[in-house]
Amino acid sequence: MTEKALIFTVVSLLIPFCIFASLALLIRGRESLNWSKGMKQSALTNVSLGALNLLVAPFVFVLNEGFRSGYEALSLPHVPTEFWEPTPLVILCLVAIIVYDFADYWSHRLLHTRAFWPIHAVHHSDPDMNHTTSMRIHILEAVVMNVFYIAMLSWLGLPGEGAVILYLVHLLYNRFVHVALDIHFGPLSKVLATPRFHQWHHAVEPAAHNKNFANIFSLWDVIFKTYRVPGPMTGAMGFEGSPDHNLPKLFFWPVLDYGRQLKAAFSRKVTADS
Repeated sequence: MTEKALIFTVVSLLIPFCIFASLALLIRGRESLNWSKGMKQSALTNVSLGALNLLVAPFVFVLNEGFRSGYEALSLPHVPTEFWEPTPLVILCLVAIIVYDFADYWSHRLLHTRAFWPIHAVHHSDPDMNHTTSMRIHILEAVVMNVFYIAMLSWLGLPGEGAVILYLVHLLYNRFVHVALDIHFGPLSKVLATPRFHQWHHAVEPAAHNKNFANIFSLWDVIFKTYRVPGPMTGAMGFEGSPDHNLPKLFFWPVLDYGRQLKAAFSRKVTADS
């Protein structure tokens, strides 16, 4: 257990921190070392929320395995794993990344619907977005996304050889699009997501809502008409009424928000019946 925790810490925290701290130093120089008070609070809150999620991770694992077992019991048609055996590892990883990112685009759109927004709002609550913001994920969101991936991707029968590479690519690119830097790839930005692209996704501005859902390939947003990058994003990020860096409030936010929705629905019903 200690060894796994150490590996997780190195892969999920130390390596990304070194990579993106170096990137910021390269682009902004020594100025990048002067983190604002908000940025420091953000990083501390994001890492702490990640640690809290680890405490309930075994419960989530049981839920995921239960859903996977139920899904497999349906015996739905799927591509046999043997189909992929002649495929070179590089091609297999590329297919896995593209397919996974396509599923990620749609799961992200699902999380922005009224039913799932209270769960996903936790991620959007950071007004000081930086690469650690990718860790600001409520554990319930992890459950929803994993169930979605099982339902959308299991039929492909992809072998697990490229799973580690897929995990690392997704982890690092997700961190990259959250960096506090205005990085843009010009015309290529309509193919690959950039920090500027994702900063607009987190913008408070109403015109930016429900735009730029992709994690790696912004091409999905171009195809499905959800792409919007009018220029550098210099406005506020987050949403009205956000819990910001309040860790206890963030952890219980879905319960609080669903409770507010139920209370409002009950009040409307009482008003309609009176």
